[in-house]
Amino acid sequence: MRKISNFIESTFVAIGYISSFVTIFWAFLPNNMTELANKCPVSFLIGLFILSLIFAYYTNRSKNKIKLNLSDHVKAKIFFGDLFESNEIIVIPVNEYFDTTVDDKIISSKTIHGKFIKKFFGGNEVDLKRQLTNGLSQYKPLEINSERKSGNKVKYPLGTVCEVISDNKIFYLVALTRFNSNHRAEVNNSEYQRVLCDLFSYIEQNSQGRKVSIPLIGAGHSGVKLSKQKLLEFLLFSISLKDDLTLINGVDVVLHESIKKEIDLTSTQILFNTIGS
Repeated sequence: MRKISNFIESTFVAIGYISSFVTIFWAFLPNNMTELANKCPVSFLIGLFILSLIFAYYTNRSKNKIKLNLSDHVKAKIFFGDLFESNEIIVIPVNEYFDTTVDDKIISSKTIHGKFIKKFFGGNEVDLKRQLTNGLSQYKPLEINSERKSGNKVKYPLGTVCEVISDNKIFYLVALTRFNSNHRAEVNNSEYQRVLCDLFSYIEQNSQGRKVSIPLIGAGHSGVKLSKQKLLEFLLFSISLKDDLTLINGVDVVLHESIKKEIDLTSTQILFNTIGS
C-alpha cells in the first residue's frame, strides 16, 4: 500500500513540476505553445501524463543504496551488504552477559553476534574474554548469576557498550537482549529505544568522528515487535533525534541481503526527504 501511495504522490508531484515548466515555456513562446495545444490537445495532455508516470516510476524504483541527511551533523548511507567488510567502527548487538560461546544455545551461529565471534575470534576466544573483562571493568554489573550453568555469569544493564579490537577493526559490542525465564534472548520496544539512546551516547563520546557501521539492530532474534521496515525507520529517527550526535564521516546502516524483500529503501528516502523539507 505504501508503494502505491508513494507512486500516486510522485505522479502528482511530477504533474506539478511539468505544469510549471509548461507555464514558463508558454510565457516565452506563447504562439508556439498555443498552436501546439490547439492542434493536438488530447495528445498534449496524454504526453504530460506519460511524462509524469515516467517520473513517478523513476523516483519509486527499488534501490539498493540511499543517502540521507539525518541531521546537521550526521549523514547516513543505507545499503545492502556485508557488515564485516566495513573498515572503521562496527556495532555488534550482544546479550546482557556478553557471552563468547557460540553453541547455538547461548549464542546462535546465525546471529551477527555468533558470526562476529567465529569470524574474528574463532581461534582465540581467550583474547575476546580478556578484552571484554578489561572493557567491562568500568561498569557496575547488575548481578552475578552464580546459578547460570553455561556462559558468563556477570550480567550488565542493557545499553552497556564495550569496545574490542580484532584484525585492525574496532567493534562496539552493545548489550541489546536479556534472557527471559525460558532462557530466550529478548528485548521489548521501550528497552530497545533506551539501548539505542545509550549506544549513540557512547558513539558520540568515543568514536572521535570516525565512521560507524551498524546493522539493523533488533532485526534478528531479539523479539522487537516491529517490521523490518519500521525497525529501519525507527533506527534512523533515533539517530536524527540525537541532537548532540556528531559524526564527521557519517554512519553506514548495513542491511543483510536476506531481508531485501522486507525493506523498501525508496519509501524510506521519500519519508525522510519529506520530513527534512
